Amino acid sequence: MPLNRSGAPRPRHRWLPDLRALAALTALLIGGLLASAGPAVAHAELVSCSPADGSVIAREPLQVTLAFSEDVTVRLSSVRVIGPDGRRLDRQPPQAVPPGDRRIAVGLAPETQQGTYVLEWLATAADDGHATSGTLSFSVGAPSRTPVGQGLGTPDRVTDAVLDTAVWLGFAGLALLVGSAVIRRCAPQGRDPAPPAPSLRRAGSVGWAVLLAGTVVQLFVHGPATQGEAVARITDRALLGATLSTREGHLLIARIVLLALVATIGDPLLRHRRGAVPAVLLVLGLAATWSGTSHASSGSLVPLSLAVTTLHVTAFAVWAGGLSGLLVLSRGSGSGLPPLTVTRFSRVALTAVAVLAATGLYQAFREIGRSSELTGTWYGRLLLVKTVIVVLVVLAASVTRRYALRPDSGPPTVLRRAALLELVGVTAVLLVTVLLIGQPPPR
Repeated sequence: MPLNRSGAPRPRHRWLPDLRALAALTALLIGGLLASAGPAVAHAELVSCSPADGSVIAREPLQVTLAFSEDVTVRLSSVRVIGPDGRRLDRQPPQAVPPGDRRIAVGLAPETQQGTYVLEWLATAADDGHATSGTLSFSVGAPSRTPVGQGLGTPDRVTDAVLDTAVWLGFAGLALLVGSAVIRRCAPQGRDPAPPAPSLRRAGSVGWAVLLAGTVVQLFVHGPATQGEAVARITDRALLGATLSTREGHLLIARIVLLALVATIGDPLLRHRRGAVPAVLLVLGLAATWSGTSHASSGSLVPLSLAVTTLHVTAFAVWAGGLSGLLVLSRGSGSGLPPLTVTRFSRVALTAVAVLAATGLYQAFREIGRSSELTGTWYGRLLLVKTVIVVLVVLAASVTRRYALRPDSGPPTVLRRAALLELVGVTAVLLVTVLLIGQPPPR
């Protein structure tokens, strides 16, 4: 058994997996997530319909066919056809029309009446899980009074709020999990790292649990949210099965698998002198599960955009989570923060903020397109608000941190207040980010 400098045997974790194998496995997972996405547009928009909108035909069609701008998840898409007398005529759920999943069709029941038919549709994009809906009409024989439809895809505010909360919890849990690990690595260590502070271990465990809970809720609520259904439909096995067949479902399951891996070997990796690289790869793998369901999964240069978004999420988790870790450590120690830990994290946080700014700038150019859309769209306005908050937080943090680290700065509560101020701003950034995810980009 290897000896340390004092001659005592150094404990060896025989059950710790080979770090190179773990790194290769995690890199392969991230590569697979990045390669699985192809070029697409922001949402599944209706390209054409047969019969065409507003057309007048001689006899009732046996089916209606809709073509979209990209692949749709058929099991989370709906088509409703209402006859001139107000009765529903669609006989079955939509079916995919090969090749691919860009065209769906639904058969119609026989109808002898002539007049105007209303067709309502809802389509869920296969790449980012966003739903679009619309209404059109056609007439048989001659137009008549248009029947009143019920509407498809009308959002349920409670369900959408639950979904947004789950997404927010996922981000917050990731930040707390990653931040506690970052502070542990920033703490002074010898050849054999000392056991972490109990408060940091508890914070990491809480972050892991919150991330898992947010992911599970998101998995169950995604289906009802796309359909505009009540939150009570989370127990609908058909909707859950449809979600599990989508890319979003695959990535959420992948996140749960990675969390199981973190629970198994995360702590030994942080204790191991060479555990930093595979730990970083695990964090990147978790972050990639967000980029794969974001706006980065559509448009041009998708693999590059996914990689940039993965770095963006990771940098945010390091910055925000590290601030949380500092607060946890300061309250747990009771005697202030070790200056070396604060100094090391300040360097890490500076790098994270730089990565956050660079990747955010790339995303803004990619999603906005024209400068006029910064103020002319909700997406652009939210992006401006997020940018202003980040700049204010960074400026305030630089001033308070410089003062707090001076020898004559006073009690350690000054540094705690500085970190708390940053954390409040970061929380506001996170809230705006969740709103941005639900907004279609101008492109």
